[in-house]
Amino acid sequence: MDSKSSILRIENFYSTHLDNRRDIFVYLPPSYRYEKSKHYPVLYMHDGQNIFHPAFNGYSWQVNETVDRLIQNHTMEEIIVVGIPNMGAERADEFTHEMEGILHQSDKVQIKPKGQLYEAFIIDELKPYVDSVFRTLTDPDHTALMGSSRGGQVTYHIGFRRPDIFGKLAIISPYFYCVDPMTLEETPVYHAFNMKQSTSRIWIDLGGSEGTLVMEKHVREVAEKLLDLGYGADKELIYFNAPGAVHSEKDWALRLSSPLIHFFGEKGKERSLSLHGSEEVGLTGPKCRLNPILDFQTGFQMSLLRATYEVEDHRILNVLNDGTVVPLEEGETSVTVKYRDLEAAKSIRVVHAQKEHVTLEMVVHVPANTPENIKIYAWFPFIHNRGNDTYYNQLQVPLHAQFVYQISREDRSVEVDHTGKPVQRKYKALSDSKVEITVEHWS
Repeated sequence: MDSKSSILRIENFYSTHLDNRRDIFVYLPPSYRYEKSKHYPVLYMHDGQNIFHPAFNGYSWQVNETVDRLIQNHTMEEIIVVGIPNMGAERADEFTHEMEGILHQSDKVQIKPKGQLYEAFIIDELKPYVDSVFRTLTDPDHTALMGSSRGGQVTYHIGFRRPDIFGKLAIISPYFYCVDPMTLEETPVYHAFNMKQSTSRIWIDLGGSEGTLVMEKHVREVAEKLLDLGYGADKELIYFNAPGAVHSEKDWALRLSSPLIHFFGEKGKERSLSLHGSEEVGLTGPKCRLNPILDFQTGFQMSLLRATYEVEDHRILNVLNDGTVVPLEEGETSVTVKYRDLEAAKSIRVVHAQKEHVTLEMVVHVPANTPENIKIYAWFPFIHNRGNDTYYNQLQVPLHAQFVYQISREDRSVEVDHTGKPVQRKYKALSDSKVEITVEHWS
């Protein structure tokens, strides 16, 4: 008997709400073709052209491979996955709601909010079609929504506006604040809900190397507000701060199994506990929050939103149950986090003061064949110094912010090595510094 999953394409699906057409991709699990009486939970995913197939950067979420593996290992139940491709230039419009607190007028691109229309397209047009054509479990407890970046933002807004439709929400690397990379001005682009809904499972995460695009303090701010509404920490609401992870399909794919298990499977037994976070904090300066990560035998990972901490020397610092470090006097001490029979420790040093920001000066030397007057970028724009034909800029960066970036041109050419492979560079804001880069080749 053939027990392979399959992916179908529904071509030119028309939305009357948005007056546009897009293909829809549908993953059907292995048993779908022969268990004719069985009905399945459904996961709807935004940016659907990238979840099974590579994006422009060559990476995919590899959703079908991850779901197949988890099903084969009996870690999660079989599900249907519906990929909803974005509409390119209309993506920011469709993923932005017009609601209190969403200051889209100050966003980095001009936006005409169509979030409510996109929401109506999914709920009034796409879901009824999927439920009529495929054998689905239609209630909210069996219907999930997932998206990343602006897709995480729209997942958050649709999910908490319509818990009667979506009972499970995966909010991946959500774009909750627009942060100007040069001025560091922060503009909120999310609505704060004031009432707990019937949503049964929430997953919210980010990567530790997303720079100022998605910052831990902003994502954690939303998670804490949801806890204040009454969602259960580390049960209903699971949070994960993935160390070193960047803002790309590749890293979203690496942690995809965890929200899938949270929604449709069993985490299994805890395997290990590790403690991450800054090793130094100032009596004055930026706040520090520890990141205790619980790892399970199934591969499931989560950051504990609430935990028990023990400090060796209470004169030096205290740690709140949400991981916030409260420095008291200069010195160094050990902090231990405990969860059931597991524990992990790290040493933290308290200094007199830390700066909120460091100064980064970056200079880029480009190949001789670089077109004149073309704009060059890292995660920020460069200024062309015609005197020595270099590109440069100086900016303030939040202390401890981590970036994985490429040197790119406005025509989408990127820095590559001698083999033609794109070059990724890393930067962590630890102190004032000057970074000098020589680009050998463009793609």
